[in-house]
Amino acid sequence: MAVARPPALIRDQVAAQIREAITDLRLMPGQVLIERELCETTTASRATVREALRQLESEGLVVATNGRGTVVAQLSPDDARRIYEVRTALEGMAGRLFAERATDAERRALRAALLHLEEVAEDTRALSIAKSEFYGVLVAGAQNPELKQILDGLNRRVTLVRLASLSKPGRPQESIAEVQAICEAAVAGDGDLTERLCREHVQNAAEAAIPRLADAAKLLP
Repeated sequence: MAVARPPALIRDQVAAQIREAITDLRLMPGQVLIERELCETTTASRATVREALRQLESEGLVVATNGRGTVVAQLSPDDARRIYEVRTALEGMAGRLFAERATDAERRALRAALLHLEEVAEDTRALSIAKSEFYGVLVAGAQNPELKQILDGLNRRVTLVRLASLSKPGRPQESIAEVQAICEAAVAGDGDLTERLCREHVQNAAEAAIPRLADAAKLLP
């Protein structure tokens, strides 16, 4: 007799809760996901939680391992390099389109996101979350739903490596200065400059993150 699958809507809601916990860094890369705790947190059945985890595995956010169970994904240096390559091109495009298309309200929202980012500069975890929020505003202001859909998925995986970049001494301050320049160019409507600054920012983040991910990989059993 076939086992009944949980309704897709409930599964999607549970997946969204776990996904948000990963992108908000309440669940950290490498952390083991205990089904019983997830059931308690989401008030969902074990069958629903398992379906949700399979969905998140297809998105590259969690990994099923032998012996440890399901864990939050830890990206390899090669994974990160490929993501940063794509992100460089797409976020450059998003920056240009924001500069060319954003409404006055969206430009004000970008400045507000930058202000929040500056306020949490001393807290690496909060800074990582604030950067995601800043890019969310930037991408929304590009007014291209196809680009937004791609970048939303990509940036959820970027969360898995952003702390590696920001953990480099001096990198948080450099990152904030780069985002400040992006914001000024985007709000001013300079598409060429915004695209270039976005691309440079991602490349600088990659240069900070990938060597640290490589060092961490050497310590894995």
